[in-house]
Amino acid sequence: MISPLIIMIVLWLSLITYAVLGGADFGGGVWALLAQGPDAPKQRQLVEHAVGPVWEANNVWLIFLVVGLYIAFPPAAYTIAVALFIPFTLIVLGVVLRGASFAFSTHIGRAVRVRAAWSVAFSAASIITPFLLGCVAAAIASGQIRYIDGNVQADRWAPWLTPFALSVGAVALAMCATLAAVFLTVEAQFDQDVVMMGAF
Repeated sequence: MISPLIIMIVLWLSLITYAVLGGADFGGGVWALLAQGPDAPKQRQLVEHAVGPVWEANNVWLIFLVVGLYIAFPPAAYTIAVALFIPFTLIVLGVVLRGASFAFSTHIGRAVRVRAAWSVAFSAASIITPFLLGCVAAAIASGQIRYIDGNVQADRWAPWLTPFALSVGAVALAMCATLAAVFLTVEAQFDQDVVMMGAF
């Protein structure tokens, strides 16, 4: 039988992987929203180019984490799911909206207004989702959620709306934006090198 400690380490590594790779994707939506000036279309195109090949694959880490938690630690998964049902529902909606809006915004073609609306939806979902993930992480770490005698002891709203949880949510969003800035800088440099090589 596999040791629970080994399973926890594997799940922890999958969480870190999702935070880094998925976080960079979420941060791309932040920078797409903040793009201003004459270079804004080029900046948004860079985000689309960087996020496009990997945004679906990154969600596999989240699925692996959730399934692993339910299989290895059912009481913990049950407790977290019941106590944090509202933010988890919003997170799932954010992930779905983000994926759909990204797909539509990149394949709309010449319908500029429709494409812009989907782009805003992509950015909004990219901001809300990591923020809520940070709030959920803080709620779990706070110790306000308990499982006693087969019952989940937690308020539906309080654990993830405390000042601590909101602060961690803001930090999670800032971390995603920082990761995206690093990845996008490298991507922009790579694109510039490709263009310069093509000029020769």
